[in-house]
Amino acid sequence: MAQLIALILLPLVMAFGLTFVFVSKGSNFVERTRFILTLHPELGLMKQGLLWLVILAPILYFLGTGFLAWQDYDVLLNAEGFQTFLQISVLPLALLSLAIPLSVLISRLHSTEQSAKQIEIVSHKNNLDTYRSHRQELFSYFEQIGKTEYLSCIEVNFKVHPRLHTNFFLGSPTKGLPSPNVDAFKDIESELSTAQWGIDATLRDVNKPMTFSFYLNACSAIFRLSEKLGIPEIYIELAEKGVLVPVKIEKQPELESILTVGTTTDELVAAYRIARSFYLNLCDFACITPSIDTPEKRKYIDTGGRYAKVNDYLSVERLHETEIKSALEKSGIAA
Repeated sequence: MAQLIALILLPLVMAFGLTFVFVSKGSNFVERTRFILTLHPELGLMKQGLLWLVILAPILYFLGTGFLAWQDYDVLLNAEGFQTFLQISVLPLALLSLAIPLSVLISRLHSTEQSAKQIEIVSHKNNLDTYRSHRQELFSYFEQIGKTEYLSCIEVNFKVHPRLHTNFFLGSPTKGLPSPNVDAFKDIESELSTAQWGIDATLRDVNKPMTFSFYLNACSAIFRLSEKLGIPEIYIELAEKGVLVPVKIEKQPELESILTVGTTTDELVAAYRIARSFYLNLCDFACITPSIDTPEKRKYIDTGGRYAKVNDYLSVERLHETEIKSALEKSGIAA
């Protein structure tokens, strides 16, 4: 019984040991064992531990079983001797012959693993190229628009901030074509609606005690839009022309003061139109249908010059000459 167990296990253990010593890689026993029993598509076939294991094991089984089969016979190099050898070596030769199909099997499996790895690499590269191409196309799309002047008070060079792609499109370079960030688009539409409502209430100036608050809320919404869309002509150029008013608004109670969008009606409306135009172009690129609900009575804000004729005076200029000037004087800041 012990001899049978030794005959079964010893060749396999010896084959594993030889492969472990001469072929395997790793810093410990577990890593080197895993190396032997795993195919590695990044390495050549001759460096596969599993291949050497299936070659050495049949050879050692051949020698082990052959030793038992041949021990009562002498070497005889003639036809009778070869015939006798074949008769008594059926099992050893059968075990030895397993080395060929097993090594072919390992070779095929290794080739399959390499093909799968190559497909994975190509797919990864294609995903990277697709993502970068989408990002580059966004930049190129806006570059086609060029410089545009709004209401003769501000010129905008439609350039995309690199963060815009990250903020408005979901995905990663490894996953290929990104998808639009619907929540980000809806957030912009909400800010546009807030700004539009505030501008309309400011220009109509129907509720004069509240017009000041409407104006500051509209300014705050426009600056938020410019930062989210990356429009420096608004959050830098118009901000430099604006006035920092020491008041708080409900929309952003953490702020101690609110910056106006320039100081004129033209600058306020132009800033809104810039943000709206930028957003519509972004929607066009992303193949998203914008859902900006503009009531008929507010459409004058989007185009044309009717915004300056809502009243027989300009309400933004009125606010800067009266309430804003008064707020600055109370705080000790010169207008």
